[in-house]
Amino acid sequence: LSEALRLEAYQIRVGAAKVIPTEFGIKEGMGPGGITAIVVDVKGDKAAYVTIDGNNMVSNLRDEILSRLRRMGVDGGEVMTTDTHIVNGVVMVDRGYYPVGEAMDRERLFWYIEKAVRDALGNMEPVSVLWCVEVVPEVRVIGEKQIEDFSLVIDAVFQRTKRTAAVIIPSFAAILTAILALL
Repeated sequence: LSEALRLEAYQIRVGAAKVIPTEFGIKEGMGPGGITAIVVDVKGDKAAYVTIDGNNMVSNLRDEILSRLRRMGVDGGEVMTTDTHIVNGVVMVDRGYYPVGEAMDRERLFWYIEKAVRDALGNMEPVSVLWCVEVVPEVRVIGEKQIEDFSLVIDAVFQRTKRTAAVIIPSFAAILTAILALL
């Protein structure tokens, strides 16, 4: 910490923008949150963080987007999805949904993303950065231990279901066969 305090401090600027595409909806794999871009500029180096409201994205789409952003003068960044499940079970495909980029016109998607980043670049303002740790007593969160316990419960339920099904299904089949034989 003392070494960090000796380093030169730089002004940080941040801009944010949101775009809601009109032609992409949950059937195409985009949730109602649309596309959000946050651009951070430190000493002239710009990073864009693009979030698309969808569940997963097609292979190589992230790299294509970052490449296009570099051509816009953005030095780095990341492209993420919200992993929303609002798009699931809406279309009749094997997966039950379209990941971002699969059922969308790519060039139009790129246009919307670039618009969000341009808008974020256009409304950048100086910001201050603060870091702190706050402990909130008696708030329970799911951690590694709780996830492990939950997995054990699910496994136990699954094992019991298998044992029960091994008895119930043949019994049900025998009863059904007997009823059908009487008809």
